[in-house]
Amino acid sequence: MGNDDMHRQRLPIPTTNDEMPSPTDLANIFNEVHTERLVLRRLQAGDGPAMFAVHGDPATNQYNPSGPHANLATSEEMLRLLRQHWEEYGFGYWAVTLPQAENILGFGGVEHLVWRDRDVLNLYYRFTPSAWGQGYATELARTAVTLARKHLSQWPVIARTRSENIASIRTAERAGLLRRPDLDTEHIVFALGWTPIDNPRNLL
Repeated sequence: MGNDDMHRQRLPIPTTNDEMPSPTDLANIFNEVHTERLVLRRLQAGDGPAMFAVHGDPATNQYNPSGPHANLATSEEMLRLLRQHWEEYGFGYWAVTLPQAENILGFGGVEHLVWRDRDVLNLYYRFTPSAWGQGYATELARTAVTLARKHLSQWPVIARTRSENIASIRTAERAGLLRRPDLDTEHIVFALGWTPIDNPRNLL
C-alpha cells in the first residue's frame, strides 16, 4: 500500500533560523530510527533494486495515475534525488526493514517541499504487497509525524492521496493528520499544523 503523490521537484535549501536544527543535528536524529517493530534507516546508494521492486510493482501503484516505474533506471533516479535531499536537509524518506534483516519492506517518511507557496513536509509511505495489512505504514507514519512535529514544527505536515485509496486515507488519519477539503487539488489532502498566514514564505 502507499499514498499516491509521487510529484517531486528540486528544492532550495531552507533558510536557516535559530529554531531549526542544522542538517547535521537533524541527521543525527533521523539517520536511523527504531520503532516497536521496524528499523527506519537513511537511504543508501545500493537501494535502487529494492526501490524498483516497490515502485515498479503495479499493485503498489493501483491509484497512482503515473503508474509503476518502467525500469530500474527510473527508480535509481528517484533514489538519487531522495539521497540528495538527505544531504541538503539532514532528513528524508527512509528505507524500512525489520530488525536484524536486510530485506526492504518499503519506503517512507517526510520530505521538505514547497506547496501552495509554502514550506511543508510531505508524508509519504509505500510498501511491498507482502508487508500490507500488518500496520507497518501506520507505524512509520506516526513516527515520522512525531519527529517532524518535535524537530521541524515550523513546517506543517501534509499527505495527499486519491479519494478511492482507503488504506492510504486510514494511514494518514491514524498518523494524526486531519482532513482538509479546503486544500484539495486532484488529490484529497490531510494536514497537521497548517494555519492561515499572510506571507507563507516569511515563516522562516
